[in-house]
Amino acid sequence: MKKVINLKNLLFCVMLVFAISLNTVNVQAGALDYLGNTIDGSELTNETESIGNYLSVARSTYLHQGFVRITNNGNGYVGIGAGTECNVTCGTVKLNVYLERSSGSESFYSYKKWENVDYNTAALYLNKEVKVEKGYYYRLRGYHSCNKNGVIENGGSSTNGIYIG
Repeated sequence: MKKVINLKNLLFCVMLVFAISLNTVNVQAGALDYLGNTIDGSELTNETESIGNYLSVARSTYLHQGFVRITNNGNGYVGIGAGTECNVTCGTVKLNVYLERSSGSESFYSYKKWENVDYNTAALYLNKEVKVEKGYYYRLRGYHSCNKNGVIENGGSSTNGIYIG
């Protein structure tokens, strides 16, 4: 009888060790551990929206302002809005938008881009929704340019990084 009890205890211990080994958890730094850090000039946030603006200097004749806006639309989608606005109608207006991503521990790198140009206008806008991979920080950078009578004025804008989980 004593041997049976010891065998039962031994079997219980083996099963317990096996069960514990199956339930181990790997602990790794998650992307949210980087909240508040600044990478490439952008703060990493858990906000649902970030806006970056470029306002032209007082001497600017043609380029008035540019902006980029990124939103967390849920389910792995980001909303992208951007614009280049001029003071007057220009021969060429450009708006280049760069969607970039970072894991939080590395620099931002290019994920997608849109290069837009229009002629004989005073403004150019871009609005779209894009499916992205979850678990990363995303930001937008914009390049805004106006050209009138051979004079080119340009500037850049960028948002903070927002986490898409």
